[in-house]
Amino acid sequence: MDISYHWLAALVTVASIISIVAAGRFVAFRFPAFHRALEFNTAERKRKWRDLGHKYQHRIKSSQKIGLLTNLVFFLVILPFIVTLEPRSVGRVLLDAFLVLMVYDFFYYVTHRFLFHGKGYFRRVHAVHHQARSRISSVDALLLHPLEAIIGIALFYVVTLAIALVAGQPFHVATIVITYVIFTQINQLNHCRIDLPYPPFRTINWIAIMHDAHHVDMHRGNYATITLLYDWLFRTLEQPVEQEKPVPVT
Repeated sequence: MDISYHWLAALVTVASIISIVAAGRFVAFRFPAFHRALEFNTAERKRKWRDLGHKYQHRIKSSQKIGLLTNLVFFLVILPFIVTLEPRSVGRVLLDAFLVLMVYDFFYYVTHRFLFHGKGYFRRVHAVHHQARSRISSVDALLLHPLEAIIGIALFYVVTLAIALVAGQPFHVATIVITYVIFTQINQLNHCRIDLPYPPFRTINWIAIMHDAHHVDMHRGNYATITLLYDWLFRTLEQPVEQEKPVPVT
């Protein structure tokens, strides 16, 4: 495997991610339905920050700092060694992206189910996140114990690095862009309050309500985060609970 430091490829990766996410948000929020969802989640974030600051403020600030530090380490120290601008076929790019996401989702499923919902210390760590009960909103994605914040982000990067090392060659820039955007945006979307059960938004609505079902209490399934394939395979798929109003954190 080429162990050169490909700083230009890493820079192109970061610029592409920022551009795609910004453009996607700009386009999405032009739709009235998405704009209403944004307004609701923004209002919930302000309410929880104001009324439940003792639970949210220090957790959110620490999660943001941990996320920034972990991302800096990956994008500056690790990514340049496992990314390249050398040509790859579209099929190879998509196959690599699929592999990274599905391998990560498997290990996240195992970590979430047996570590965070087990009987040891990490159950108490994860209980911080489960203070946010159905129905959750976007700010709840950052309601995390520092250990969970580190594990959740680092696991994605460790899987990405491991697959590159096993393959013996770096990923194309497009592969990293695709996987990172999907990883970050789904983890945000599945914590949003979205009530759009009609085309073309039905899939996004489904993502949100299926993870919301996990937050009803500490005894629910739906442990995976990218897809629910592993929940289906291992029979931990949880059906959503119908609720008209969000249940506040107490």
